[in-house]
Amino acid sequence: MRLFLVILLCLGLATCSSHVPQARILSPADASLAGRHGFELIDPQASLEGEAPFPERYRQLPHLLRHGLSTRGYHESQQPQLRVYYWLAVQDGPLLFKVDTPPPDPLGPYQAIHRLRDETGTLRLRLTDLDQRILWEGVISTGLSPARDSAELLERAVQVLTDQIPQATP
Repeated sequence: MRLFLVILLCLGLATCSSHVPQARILSPADASLAGRHGFELIDPQASLEGEAPFPERYRQLPHLLRHGLSTRGYHESQQPQLRVYYWLAVQDGPLLFKVDTPPPDPLGPYQAIHRLRDETGTLRLRLTDLDQRILWEGVISTGLSPARDSAELLERAVQVLTDQIPQATP
């Protein structure tokens, strides 16, 4: 009986724990990244078409990225050696469920078909040299969406993504 209670407690704690977003490296670190420390953040507004999906979160990103990059040994500089590009995006698509058998009768007036959508927020981070050659690029998918917006979720996503950047070397 105790084992059952322990397992039940573990399952309960696991469902309450927060999800750690998974980062994906699109371009592994280039050898020319070594020895570069100074960076400049490039404002993403120039490359966005239309309005940003998370305007209030975009305002938080520069501070979070500066902090994350500083923990890896990089610093913002007036004569940068790196350019840091970043984008937040929402991938929105319908969720489709196939049923084995259709309903036996047509739907009545009080029944409805609920259309479900999947909204997934992604953060992309790209480090380039001054000639626009990609030195490192990563993306992270989060539960961040317009319906589930959270400063803590964005902060955790930035931390996980910047932890994937190689440590700055002298």
